[in-house]
Amino acid sequence: MMPDFHNPHGHMVAPFVIRRLDAAGYRMAPQIPAAVSKNICFLYLSGGELLADAGAEPFIVHAGEMLMIPGGTEFSVKYYDGSTGYMGAFSDNFLDNMNYRVLQSRQVSLVTVPEGDMALVDRLLDKLFRAGKDAGERKLAVSALGLFLDLADSFMTEPVVRNALCNRFLDMVFDRGSEILAVSGYAQRLGVTPNHLNRTVKRCTGRNAGDWVDLSRLALAKYLLRRSDMPVIDVAAAAGFDDQSYFSRFFKRHTGLTPTDFRDEGR
Repeated sequence: MMPDFHNPHGHMVAPFVIRRLDAAGYRMAPQIPAAVSKNICFLYLSGGELLADAGAEPFIVHAGEMLMIPGGTEFSVKYYDGSTGYMGAFSDNFLDNMNYRVLQSRQVSLVTVPEGDMALVDRLLDKLFRAGKDAGERKLAVSALGLFLDLADSFMTEPVVRNALCNRFLDMVFDRGSEILAVSGYAQRLGVTPNHLNRTVKRCTGRNAGDWVDLSRLALAKYLLRRSDMPVIDVAAAAGFDDQSYFSRFFKRHTGLTPTDFRDEGR
């Protein structure tokens, strides 16, 4: 049974909440819908990667990275790949001390945890998760969260310069209200050549534009196969494939299953 992921920004009642994020055992994970709240949100991956939108900008979060989102910032998750870790939120009066650089910047911060410190962060967040489930452990939760923020401060570096072209491209690729295009189609809409778009996206994300188009097509196809009775030929068309046989080969290359087998496995 698929887990029901919620956005802590939109569902938070208590002054502090933390949830495990585990999409590693699933071949398809649902998006987390956009929400805005005054609460501060955080996300940490111990494995896999995901694509989040925070403050109208895309952030690719890899294993060993944490994303800190200030209150009042729209936040959503568009794409998962084997993602494990934690996500949570807390009000600005939950902590006794808010004097942390990662909070005072008032900007979305993507912080990389050194490899040698990842196990420490994992243990700390596990302790925070356990304390967060027990109202009687508030002091422990406050202490653990404070230590987590201390570590985030110590790992912070100079902010990454965002690229407007890359941001617009990723927004377009994962916009489920529009058809998925080839790289040339996005390049035309953005007023650049396909080669320039590929180089820019590769420099910003580590993947070229074509890779992101494929990931978006695959994510949409998985969703439709599991969440609808749409015929495979129509799923292929919705994901941007004119040829069903080519779609089937593409799908099997990425998942190890045919579209029909993938659908049957989820029933």
